[in-house]
Amino acid sequence: MINWEEVRQEYESTDITLKALAEKHDIKLGTLKSRKSREGWSRGSPKKDATKPKKVATPKKKDATEKDAISWIDIENEYVTDIRRKPCTLRSLAEKYNVSMSRIEKYAAENDWSTKRSNYAESVQEKHKQKTAERISDDLAEATARHFRVSDKLLSVIESALEDDNEFYKVVEKLRTGYGPGEFSEEIVMETVDALNESKLLNVVNAADKLQKMQRQTLGILDVKDQHKIEMDRKKFGGDDEEYEDDGFNDALHAMTAEVWADDNSEGEES
Repeated sequence: MINWEEVRQEYESTDITLKALAEKHDIKLGTLKSRKSREGWSRGSPKKDATKPKKVATPKKKDATEKDAISWIDIENEYVTDIRRKPCTLRSLAEKYNVSMSRIEKYAAENDWSTKRSNYAESVQEKHKQKTAERISDDLAEATARHFRVSDKLLSVIESALEDDNEFYKVVEKLRTGYGPGEFSEEIVMETVDALNESKLLNVVNAADKLQKMQRQTLGILDVKDQHKIEMDRKKFGGDDEEYEDDGFNDALHAMTAEVWADDNSEGEES
């Protein structure tokens, strides 16, 4: 970076010209003139010695220390890590840090800034993908945990009902009195009978089966029906030359399901 205070002191304490001062510190002449005018640089009126000729200061060549005054690490870091849609350019950096365009282009080429910027952008994108995948994984884990918590509550309800030995011998009826145009009353009556309530038993078995299937699907485990269907579809459409015979499994299973649902509907009508 340019030490402007040092440049100002050198200008005010010597007879060096602005052009020589600009070349010495690698500053654009226009920038130096603008700075001098804005900050009001001025020289005093030194006493003239008539016996001695006026010495004209000659600019000194820049040594290695002066050349390294520019913070190339900061400039490179700003260029490499700027991966916006419209990132900074070498020209904008040259103007910002008061460095000649040719010099910054040479340094950028020698240190392969373009490749470093591309590699940095790829690494940032990869980290973003990893974080996204981790967030999705956490969300799925939470959803799975919530699913099993709900399943456990439903199973607890079924277990609680099964603790009563008479649960499947109970029948619920709705009794209504007063069927005329006047007032009437309704009453829900539950009684225990000697015959097994098969409809209620089937409902419990069906509920437990659905819960189990729901849990297996959550874990990505196919049940027998789905496995059989996938195998049949693979033989039909997967280009398998082997002949197969429909064993009637799907039809039997659909018939059984229809029968169970019919029983459920009849129970609802009876209730």
